[in-house]
Amino acid sequence: MRTRPQPPQGRLLLLVRDRGLTVARRRGSNMVLRAGATLIANLFTGAGGAKAVDTVGIGFATAPGGAEATALTPPPAAANIPAAALRTALTAGAFQVVTDQAGVVQVKIAAVFSPTQELANVTEAGLLSGSTLYNQVIFEPVALHVGQNVTFFWQIDFPFGH
Repeated sequence: MRTRPQPPQGRLLLLVRDRGLTVARRRGSNMVLRAGATLIANLFTGAGGAKAVDTVGIGFATAPGGAEATALTPPPAAANIPAAALRTALTAGAFQVVTDQAGVVQVKIAAVFSPTQELANVTEAGLLSGSTLYNQVIFEPVALHVGQNVTFFWQIDFPFGH
């Protein structure tokens, strides 16, 4: 009898550092969205101009958006925060692929985000390829301040052989 394949599983650790000291820590589980699954499928074929994940974004959701979500939740309009202040680019050095573990290939991502303005009640993060949102992670609210370094540590497991 065949067992049901295991889906990719991801988790996020977010560390907020101020002058070298960790001042906040958040954890959350990854939800791959339909657009993210389509992105992976398109990478197989090169269809639709598929390209690699290149950005980390933050948002303000109070609950998971569901598999059909296509964007992170913007801040309240009164906050007057430009979209560029909610994203950071990923470089090739942010990625590590681990292939020597039994039954799983891991992608580890470490990205530093430096707030350019005050950001209250940040509660979500996601990985993007251009404007395509791959995933959503919800966590307890955290305030981010200018001068802090926010490091996103993602670990995404791609099981095989099941």
